[in-house]
Amino acid sequence: MLLRRMMSKLGVGSAHVDLILNKKVYKAGDFIEGKVQIHGGTVEQKVNKLDVDLIRKTIFDGKEETDIVATIPVSDEFIIHENEKKVLPFRYQLPENIVPSQTGISYRFVTRLDIEDGVNTLDFDYIQIVNES
Repeated sequence: MLLRRMMSKLGVGSAHVDLILNKKVYKAGDFIEGKVQIHGGTVEQKVNKLDVDLIRKTIFDGKEETDIVATIPVSDEFIIHENEKKVLPFRYQLPENIVPSQTGISYRFVTRLDIEDGVNTLDFDYIQIVNES
């Protein structure tokens, strides 16, 4: 048990997270819905918080910039037990004035599971934002 606890602090056998969206293509102002699945690892762990960031990556004149469009809090602290599976709802409304995806502009969600005394786990999900037609 002690070995598993030490390994989970290094990220081996630790809890992990997966954001599952209902679709991948949206328009400005759309609601994005889905669920966040948390899978417990080989030991019980305390999760300090669970957030999802909407990140915009812009490439212009060979320079890459990333900025956080929004941070969506999903959950405050909780315990994830060994091999436990938790499912939490996810819902976020895109801003009405968000710039559509295009050459040089892309969007992704980064889901962050902040684990106390352990390696935080991340999940990446790309979305496309299109013009209204």
